[in-house]
Amino acid sequence: MDNGRLRVETLGPLRAYAAGRELALGPPKQRAVFAVLALSGNAVVSRDRLIDGVWGESPPTTAVGSLHTYVSGLRRALDGLGEPLTSSAAGYSLLLDPDGLDVTVAERLAARARSLAAGREPAAAVTVFEEALALWRSGTALGGLPGPFGAEHRTWAADLRLRLVVEHAELLLELAQPAAAADRLALHVADHPYDERLRALLITALSRSGRTADALARYHDLRKLLAEDLGIDPSAELRALYASLLADSAGADTAPAALAPAATPVRPAQLPREVADFIGREDAVRRVLDAARDAAPDGGGEAAPPRIVMVVGVGGVGKTALAVRCAHLLADAYPDGQLYVNLRGFDPKRPARSPADALHHLLASSHAGTVPTDQEERVALWRSTVRDKRMLIVLDNAESADQVEDLLPGDGPSFVIVTSRNRLSGLAVRYSAHRETLSPLTADESLSMLRTSIGDARVGAELPAARRLAELCDRLPLALRIASEQVTSGSSRVRIADLAAELEDVRYRLDALQIPDDELYSVRGVLSWSYARLDARAAHAFRTLGLFPGVSIRAEAATALLDVPAPVAAAALRNLAAQHLMETTGNGYWMHDLTRIYAEEVSGDGESAESRKGALRRVLHWYVRTLTQDYKSNAVKLPFTLDPVAPHAPLRFADQKELVTWCVQEWDNISPLLRTAQRIGCHDEAWQLAYLLFDYFYAAGQTKDWVEVLRLGVRSTEMVEDRRAQAVLLNHLGVAYSRLGDNEAAVHEQRRGLRLLEDLGDDVLRTSLLGNLASTLREAKEYRAALSYASQALDLARHSGHEYYEAGCLDVLCELHAELGEFEDSLWYGTFGLAVSRRCGNVLLEANILINLGGAEYGLAHDEKALRYFQEALTLCESSGDHYHEALTLFGLAKVKRARAEPDSARALADRALLRLKELGAEEVGDVTEFLRALDAGPQEAPAEQPGPRAGRYRPTVRAVPAARSAPPRPGSRHPAT
Repeated sequence: MDNGRLRVETLGPLRAYAAGRELALGPPKQRAVFAVLALSGNAVVSRDRLIDGVWGESPPTTAVGSLHTYVSGLRRALDGLGEPLTSSAAGYSLLLDPDGLDVTVAERLAARARSLAAGREPAAAVTVFEEALALWRSGTALGGLPGPFGAEHRTWAADLRLRLVVEHAELLLELAQPAAAADRLALHVADHPYDERLRALLITALSRSGRTADALARYHDLRKLLAEDLGIDPSAELRALYASLLADSAGADTAPAALAPAATPVRPAQLPREVADFIGREDAVRRVLDAARDAAPDGGGEAAPPRIVMVVGVGGVGKTALAVRCAHLLADAYPDGQLYVNLRGFDPKRPARSPADALHHLLASSHAGTVPTDQEERVALWRSTVRDKRMLIVLDNAESADQVEDLLPGDGPSFVIVTSRNRLSGLAVRYSAHRETLSPLTADESLSMLRTSIGDARVGAELPAARRLAELCDRLPLALRIASEQVTSGSSRVRIADLAAELEDVRYRLDALQIPDDELYSVRGVLSWSYARLDARAAHAFRTLGLFPGVSIRAEAATALLDVPAPVAAAALRNLAAQHLMETTGNGYWMHDLTRIYAEEVSGDGESAESRKGALRRVLHWYVRTLTQDYKSNAVKLPFTLDPVAPHAPLRFADQKELVTWCVQEWDNISPLLRTAQRIGCHDEAWQLAYLLFDYFYAAGQTKDWVEVLRLGVRSTEMVEDRRAQAVLLNHLGVAYSRLGDNEAAVHEQRRGLRLLEDLGDDVLRTSLLGNLASTLREAKEYRAALSYASQALDLARHSGHEYYEAGCLDVLCELHAELGEFEDSLWYGTFGLAVSRRCGNVLLEANILINLGGAEYGLAHDEKALRYFQEALTLCESSGDHYHEALTLFGLAKVKRARAEPDSARALADRALLRLKELGAEEVGDVTEFLRALDAGPQEAPAEQPGPRAGRYRPTVRAVPAARSAPPRPGSRHPAT
């Protein structure tokens, strides 16, 4: 059926198949992660996007860890399929064949059916539409999956299905098969009760099938539903269709002539024309219509207070389009007229409209007679005029709540829609106005807009490029429309991929997203109108925040970047967010890419080079200070000196786990910051950041990223000619290379570091480098050379009086003797090392020693003791977020379980270890893979692994561990001796 290839169904409950069997995708949130990846078109999905899609706007603090767990679970579910789920520093990707996803197949079939219909082959088109519709399974799309991504997909899938049903029915009517069309349409009415196009088609199909009574009943049902639920009448088109049915049922030969106009005064009908290709926003439209329904008079005839809906969002997000769309849907429910005023709050060519001018327009449009000159009299006359009328009032492009307040009706049944780039908090507080905040379109809505504007065939032919184009446009309707115009205008055909490639260069993106000589259709122009309304302080904050290279910025970091007190920074962020020049996410703020590009652009004009570099240096210092937090009981001496006074308070962490967790959350900010530091010549900050990320990378970070970061840091130490700093980072680089399994490179870097120390007299750093070199040589199985270096390192550590280094050296010796089969000596060193490490308070070192002690006891066939050590290490790693040692512990437990003839437990533990190690990119992946292969092969291929102590045992010379001393500086090693 699928010969081993992965096939995913999302047009119903989520299911995945391979080799003729359904895959067990796990619990709901794990399935939700799979759904996001499957529906992302083989693209890399960032961890933040996955968290947003599964948990929404307020994810728990455990979301990152849970995401890792779910990805690990999915890898187990996909085992044996050639690793379709891949990971990188940017995120995760699920690779599917073009026919492996039902959505892709449905879209392709729909495009083919439309092409057949356009080619006058309706019968063939009907067959292909039916093939596409058959892809929808019983049950709701992604039914039962949590999170906003699943909800958006359900809406999108329902909308796509409805479109196909309607197109299919129209073809059946064209083929004179009205009964078949009616049967198909009737199945979908309950799911789309307010869709008038669907009802009109059903009524037409019933009528043509000779079922006029049923058709008339369907119309009456709809009219009653719209009146009771929304307080509106059917559309003019439906009413005309109903009149035609009545005429036909009375025996008339032709449809009735248009009714003569009612003898009523001319009422205002000022709504602009709707956007022809209005896409998505179903939930937002529904909420606005619900607010209008609540504003209708109650059964007792009393009018409810006027309802106000504010549609707010960043420029170009489609506020006016939504307001006009809703106003047209509501127009028939407001028989006294529809008024529209453009308040020009963010107009590039004309000043904002004054409340007095806007009131004059409203009064004149309402036939109020002579308009007073006094503003208070105008307000009183306006409210008196509209008091008993049901009017729909659209106040578009408002600058502020003050501009709008005088234009609001007093009491009465009228309904007001206000649009603005400002949050208009005054209206929300004073009048309980409902705020509808528009976000950019979803990825699927953006693609639908491009399909409508550019054409199904062209978008289908360049689908990956179209998806990328939508992202480069920030999924803003204005930017998407401009991009579509760039692709379709002119005599020469521009490929979507060519425009996307042009937009990839941030220097020219705003230039590309504009229609020549039309400021109204320019992303830069739209953003400039918002920027022009900022006061001097807010404008400076906007320009400076645009310099921040990370994904999002928290208020504490913004305090340093802006160089202002914390309350002032928080107020600046809130102010920019209120005007939709920034957005909130979790505990931080972020800019849309296009907004950030514009902010950087105006920063070049409004801020001096010195000011820009100073802002970035301050935030770099803040990150350095935050990473140097001392969460241990004893002070840690760092290998560099910071300024004695910290003008901007760093974050504080209770323990190492909090630090590592914060680094996981901030990595997408720290990584570009480090590169920015090197680019602008802040080399001290660059290498210090690289140094301070040791705990994060050692416990939870990608090893390849670590190597890259350290190489950047080493280049910065060379630029400032700091030999000691260079030796520190070469020490760490050796650790990272060793983690990757490149022991030759590790030894090279560690020996480079030792040569740099030859005349510096730094015994502490020499101790760490010797210990790491010993550990690397142990990895390379050069045991005797390793013992020599480890002994030198231990002597130096005891001489310098630093317990932490001493514990690290004892750890290396413990592991060396275990690998030599000298398990009793290993236990001797390890026992002393464990006591010293616990006095030091470093959980990474303690976990490593516990693992080595477990390995030594396992070597002596003391399974119970080994299990106790491994279990203690596992508890410690899980509580501290140390994924690397967690994986090694799981592997150790798996070996013991295999020795105890418990293959199922051994396999489960080894699977967990392998997933962790793959996430970290660690060299031990090969060892665990081989263990699992041997385990699957059966006991005949499993190695004996019962070595006893070997000859030539190395006898330790130190017989006691000294009493506790002051905490030493933190070293850097393969074990965590940094």
